[in-house]
Amino acid sequence: MSGRKSSKVFLSFSIISLIFLSLISASSAQIIAPEGPGIEWEKPDSHRLFLKGDASSPFLDNNWSSLTGQPIGSIDFQKTVGSTNLIDIQSAPLTENINFNGNITVHLFASLDVANDGCKFSNVIPGSPLGSETKFLVSLSLGNNQILTDTETNSIVMEESFTLAHEFLIDVNNVNATLQKGDLIGLRIDVIHDCAQTGVLWWDTYDATTGIEFKGELIYPELDQTVDPNGIIRVEFTPNSPWGNDLYISQVLEVIGPVEWQDMIHGNADENTRLDHFETPHGIRVDELNRTVLTWSSQSRLSPGKYMIDSCYKLSDQDPGETCDLIGVLRFEVLEPEPSLLNGTWAAILIPLSIIFWIGISMKEALLPLPAYGVILLLALTTLGPAMNLPDIDFEEPRFEGASPSFSLYEHGESQELVEFSELLSNYDAIVIGLFTPSSPYAEIQRVDFEIAQKVIDDDVAFIQIATGEGVNSLDLEELVNQINGSWPVLMDTPDSSVGKSFPSRASDSVFVIDSAGFISSWKPGTMSSQSIEDAVESSYYGSGNLPLDLLGLIIGTTFLPLVVLAMPRGDKYEIPDSPLIPGAGSVLTLYSSSIGFALWALPISLLSILGFGSYWLYIEILLSLILVYHGISMLIRGGIKEIEIIGKVIYSKLPEPYQIWWKENKFLDDMYLGLWIAWLLWLRVPSSIPQAIGAVGRSGLIGFLICIIFFFGYMLMAGLVAVIFRTILVIVGDFTRILGSLSVGLRPRAWGLTCAILGVWVLISILTGPLMIK
Repeated sequence: MSGRKSSKVFLSFSIISLIFLSLISASSAQIIAPEGPGIEWEKPDSHRLFLKGDASSPFLDNNWSSLTGQPIGSIDFQKTVGSTNLIDIQSAPLTENINFNGNITVHLFASLDVANDGCKFSNVIPGSPLGSETKFLVSLSLGNNQILTDTETNSIVMEESFTLAHEFLIDVNNVNATLQKGDLIGLRIDVIHDCAQTGVLWWDTYDATTGIEFKGELIYPELDQTVDPNGIIRVEFTPNSPWGNDLYISQVLEVIGPVEWQDMIHGNADENTRLDHFETPHGIRVDELNRTVLTWSSQSRLSPGKYMIDSCYKLSDQDPGETCDLIGVLRFEVLEPEPSLLNGTWAAILIPLSIIFWIGISMKEALLPLPAYGVILLLALTTLGPAMNLPDIDFEEPRFEGASPSFSLYEHGESQELVEFSELLSNYDAIVIGLFTPSSPYAEIQRVDFEIAQKVIDDDVAFIQIATGEGVNSLDLEELVNQINGSWPVLMDTPDSSVGKSFPSRASDSVFVIDSAGFISSWKPGTMSSQSIEDAVESSYYGSGNLPLDLLGLIIGTTFLPLVVLAMPRGDKYEIPDSPLIPGAGSVLTLYSSSIGFALWALPISLLSILGFGSYWLYIEILLSLILVYHGISMLIRGGIKEIEIIGKVIYSKLPEPYQIWWKENKFLDDMYLGLWIAWLLWLRVPSSIPQAIGAVGRSGLIGFLICIIFFFGYMLMAGLVAVIFRTILVIVGDFTRILGSLSVGLRPRAWGLTCAILGVWVLISILTGPLMIK
């Protein structure tokens, strides 16, 4: 008995397991996980043309009525002798070529005008002259293809009214027809009604769907996406249909990610992966085939990863009770940006290796104590901070920190005037530039934002829009120019998009606010709200957020790390002055001399920016790079810079004699060099700091000029204070830093000179191969 029970239990378990496995297999067969990028469509099984209008003027269209009750359209017919024509119409011309392969069903809904059994009782011999049946004869043409010719439907003895209308059908299988744009679909309906009761052909309600059903593929929509260099996605949907765009009533699109390929199934996304939601199009364009394309652009920036666009469309010829008739899932991947030829990491490697190589060569001539070489290695390590912040070296790489690219472009329109960046700088206190790509919805969004901002901002601010990117066509700008109506110029970029590529956003949708010195005050991908534009313009009048106090903030980071070594004392012990001096005389002298060293670099830069040389700033930065290389080579070869020493000695000679006796000339020059190095390190980290804080402020009016003078002396003071802070920290450490400083007093300036030369060459190459090559 126990054996039989065990067998039964085992058999039952096996059957249940097989059923369970079969269910899993069936479920797995229904949902196939995607394995890579691509697009999948779930299209309706059929499409319809419905009979519409009244009896006197019927027509065909593709709108499934949502109304119930008595049908809107109807035509009565009486007992006939032979066939009587009821409908003979043609559709509107097709808007696209189609090749239909499938089946066709003609649906006709008819009934008696009043429900009764009269036809049923008078139907003596069905199918004979003594019968009371009703049937329809249908002729259907698709362009030049005659599909049906007086083909009979099923015969029905009618007894119901419109509430339970009878359905008459004709099925045609394996239809293969090619239709050209402009072809017509013709439908002729005749009736043979052998009953004395009045019959009615009904149409145009939710239930009475009299018309033609095409069971096969008729629509070929297109869904595409592009991601610009800033990670902004642009989605385009082309609503292809033989009956025009009206077939597509509404749409919902969602940008989802990052997710894995196997999770990219319609309606399967977690809430936290839904990045953007689209419904009403942001813009509409016409493609090269003269087709309407709906466009959307996201405000979210996509990071590298796998994404999908999950889209759902409502079609007019489908059941109104359904919410999603067409589903499209577009899978794509945002790749990591292509690495630059050389980035700051390579500089961070190159500088220490060069210093080590130089040490090796110098050791052949004379050996110094090992701690001296340790100090130089420490200097090499402290240069990692400035090196990591260097610009990348790559072909046609824009300058991300610096002045706005200069341009000279023609305005689109009747005047076709040449608009030059240098003239805009001369005539306006700020410039708002909107870049947009061909047929981008952001062109219109920018227009609206600019229009609002222009009403609340001073007249001294210029607004312009520049069409950039591939495929820029003057015809695409007509509508935008008409809407702007001369409020600001719309410019066309060069054929190779050289102007757009020169901006930090590259040739993509973006908005820039340029200050009066020609430097980028603020920018944002896509567009910038009118309030943000107003705030950015206001900020540009006061240095775009650059302040002298920023120098103190940079102490916390890695920008000024080399000063830890460069500020080491020469080794002299502190001596009490023989004559009374002001309290803190040493710190005051360090502050004074380093401020002058900083001013020697900052003063010409400030004057050039105040005088409006912003449109030529790229060439000024090339000159600055060469000067940095010269300073580095001079320090490497002779341990100093002749011009700095001449100026320093002149200024030192003007000090009161007690201060000269107590504070040696070499100390004064060392502090001047510290101020100069602070200026160079600031330029490497924030190239636009001085031009924006002083140049842009100085060009904003009389009050701005007074403020810029205060800012200039503020920068001098802060630079001197930075030098004092590093000197003080090293003094607090004690004799250890004094000894290290004395051991490396001749080696440190030369090693730093080698570093400066490498830094200058790096910046020079980055400009020559990057923004200069774009031009």
